[in-house]
Amino acid sequence: MKVLITGASGFLGNAVVTILKASGIDFCIIGRNNKSGHSNFFEVDLLTHYDYTGLLSIYQPTHLIHLAWYVEHGKYWSAYENLEWTNASYRLLDSFYKFGGKHAVVAGTCAEYDWQYGYFKENLTPLHPTTLYGMSKDNTRRTLELVASQYGAKLAWGRVFFPYGIDEPPTRLIPSLFQVFKGQKTPFGVNSTAYRDLLHVSDVAQAFIRCLEADYHGVINICSGNPVQIEQLVQQIAYICNQSPEAVLSIKSALRNDPQFLIGDNTILKSLGWKQKVCLNDGISHYLSKY
Repeated sequence: MKVLITGASGFLGNAVVTILKASGIDFCIIGRNNKSGHSNFFEVDLLTHYDYTGLLSIYQPTHLIHLAWYVEHGKYWSAYENLEWTNASYRLLDSFYKFGGKHAVVAGTCAEYDWQYGYFKENLTPLHPTTLYGMSKDNTRRTLELVASQYGAKLAWGRVFFPYGIDEPPTRLIPSLFQVFKGQKTPFGVNSTAYRDLLHVSDVAQAFIRCLEADYHGVINICSGNPVQIEQLVQQIAYICNQSPEAVLSIKSALRNDPQFLIGDNTILKSLGWKQKVCLNDGISHYLSKY
């Protein structure tokens, strides 16, 4: 197995690279900059690159993990870059399969689903993305499925739910709550009664690699399958920081029309032999070393 990976410098990509290294799997990275100084790196801007002949003929990957996308927190939901990444993903995978690539695993999102259903199962729950991000991911999946079919190759589309981890952007919910309870940020309101499917980024990364190892073809939820109430999350973080959760829970949330229940079914993922390794309490406890 020779794995080509995109998005390696990102939150999820870093975790995937860490596991690939530990597993001794042969891999190389393509991206715009080599922030971590990897020796097996090809400098490529996927948004402007059209000819992968040289790169693919040199490395000759059999597998691909495609994670690269525009994910700037708070902006990616409606960013025009989503459309650019749909085109870039098509160019990359078409070339990958054309040069003999056998199997690609690509990052999708739970935002492809119709969120009014609350609980999501692959190939059963209707799709109805209401954001440019979700719509672009869904269109990308449809396109790449056709491309893979034309080459007689395989594609695993991993619908990621809500990954978290110490290296996530500081503006996201969990690090923001730590900043509040450490006196580094003004308290803010949350939708405390809502439930979300949280999964540590290392478990998300392991799920992507398991899809490769198991030769999985099709759509698959990358999630814990366990509903976590936001109020419980706030209370756990406040307890870890030795603070009262009321600093946050007493404030009315400014969020409107925020879904109450967003949970995935991970039956297919577990059938591949994947197991969640990091529980929520252990996962959020790691943040103390940073905040």
